[in-house]
Amino acid sequence: MKMRSSIVAAGAAAFILALSPGARAQDEAWGPGISIDGYIAPVWDAAVTNVTNPQSQNRLRGLVGLSALANFGPCAAGGVVEGFPGVLGNGRLTVGAVAGWQPRVGTHWFQVLGEAGAERFTDVGGDLFSTTTPHEIWLSYLGARIGVSETFGRGGHFVLGGWLFVRKDLDEATATNNGAGLFSSGPATDYRVGGTSAGATLRFGFRFDRRRPAGDDQPPEVAVAAN
Repeated sequence: MKMRSSIVAAGAAAFILALSPGARAQDEAWGPGISIDGYIAPVWDAAVTNVTNPQSQNRLRGLVGLSALANFGPCAAGGVVEGFPGVLGNGRLTVGAVAGWQPRVGTHWFQVLGEAGAERFTDVGGDLFSTTTPHEIWLSYLGARIGVSETFGRGGHFVLGGWLFVRKDLDEATATNNGAGLFSSGPATDYRVGGTSAGATLRFGFRFDRRRPAGDDQPPEVAVAAN
């Protein structure tokens, strides 16, 4: 219940902030641009399963990430890098490419993005005093993100928003924690690596777009008629 509450709360906070009133008149056409966001998220993670002791499963984790998108009118494409350190084991790194649709309504930007990339799992089930074989595993994945963001500040260069995302690994692998280290000699534990994860991000970043008067992208005869 706490896991679900954390994800729902993060998603609700991001979307309430992003959908706050403030749409302005459509007096500008938005040309090519870039946006860079940092984000944090609680994640429900079924990508690592304890096979030896299936009753002991902790499916909730966190992540921090960075995204960079090139914006072309209602379309966007770019990449994401996210994860969390694994100094004490169970490290995760995700590197992916995203692309999709990004319509604008006033100061609101809505996003529907497809995603593909690879996940690195490091020292699965490990800790400071035990070792895991193999040390790291890479798996390809497919996923999707939907979200909304609000631009604010002078020139609309600041962005606050959120994403809901889901991803599915395309393969599976096995990792074994040897249960033996400098100060321990416990039994080995097997883990199945690969599965589904989902989460809700809170994003903050910057956006820079080339702007022009709305009539500049009209054919000459349309612009003359409008005048």
